[in-house]
Amino acid sequence: MKMIIAITFLGILMHAFGKDCELQPAVANFNFERYFKIPHFYVTHSKNGPKERVCREHEFKKIRTERIETLVLEVYTTKGKEHKTLLDCVELPKSGKPGQFSVNCDVRGTHEKIQLETSIIATDYNKYALLQTCTQSGILITKEDILVLQTSTNQVDETVKPVFRRLKYSLDEWYSRTKFNCDEVKK
Repeated sequence: MKMIIAITFLGILMHAFGKDCELQPAVANFNFERYFKIPHFYVTHSKNGPKERVCREHEFKKIRTERIETLVLEVYTTKGKEHKTLLDCVELPKSGKPGQFSVNCDVRGTHEKIQLETSIIATDYNKYALLQTCTQSGILITKEDILVLQTSTNQVDETVKPVFRRLKYSLDEWYSRTKFNCDEVKK
């Protein structure tokens, strides 16, 4: 009886506090080979934060059709202290859903693991991509974000702006990372 009550209570908590993060459809006719020819991306904007000054880079290391190994560098400053995190990630294409991936990351230097689902909702296969992420954190919290990935940190590529208008997003309402010099913090 106690087990039934505990399971029921957990179910109620998950329903009440758990927020589902539903992946948006990936870009139509996603081209795996073209997308992964872009070796390096900077995150220049984030829809949901964090507010801290952040440098985040994605570098594709090994690319095979059944798995992609990606190195993610994240450097941020909070309360005057700089933090650096390296993630070794393996992206597995979701069956029957081109442009969507299940991602498992190991945080270097720790035993911490991060699991997320991603969808490439827009890309020009050259300079930018919009990447939706759903990160599972514990049993009750799922965090959604959409990242603007670009090959340059200088400014927002002009081809991104019409995509934002079509998706009814405003870059002015997102957290910009363009003023944070990634090369400076990697020294």
